[in-house]
Amino acid sequence: MKIQLFFVFVCAVILAGCTALQNPSHKNTQVLTDFSNPAANQAYYEFTSSPLDKPSVLTEQAEEPAASAEEASDDEDFTAENIASAYGTYGDVVVTVASHKFTLGENASRQDMTRFQKALDNGYLTALRQYRPIGFTYAMSSMGAINPLSDIEVTCKLSERSANQVGQDTCRTFFNTVARQYAQSSKGTK
Repeated sequence: MKIQLFFVFVCAVILAGCTALQNPSHKNTQVLTDFSNPAANQAYYEFTSSPLDKPSVLTEQAEEPAASAEEASDDEDFTAENIASAYGTYGDVVVTVASHKFTLGENASRQDMTRFQKALDNGYLTALRQYRPIGFTYAMSSMGAINPLSDIEVTCKLSERSANQVGQDTCRTFFNTVARQYAQSSKGTK
């Protein structure tokens, strides 16, 4: 008798669960909204403007760069991106200041790339310690046609404000240190 009563109870629970799941759209949930309150249907958004001053990359510089600046070689490309549309939206943006093409050789291997990566790390730390730029980073891409490691292009990037203050000096130090460190490490292995 107890088993039959237990079986009926289990069947009733399963049947109740199945009927509740059959049509879930008939659930009666009432959300009380006070329509007499005029602020009930308005969302609160807080928009704060950025206290940044106008970007200096987009304006002409009255001062000429120092005469000690070296001329850019054929494999260096000092550029400035047009950031007018992004300024004020995200704050201080990162711009590409310079790019440099490094030739590792036609037969560049994984060991050469490892030495080059160590030279990149050392160059990055040297420029970072010397100039302390904000948003300083670099990007590296392979440019070789037959051997992808034969030519590597490195792009030096800084925040817009640091690019105006110490951008070219930072990138020049970075590229010179990378070239010097890689040449030294290549001499030691040959």
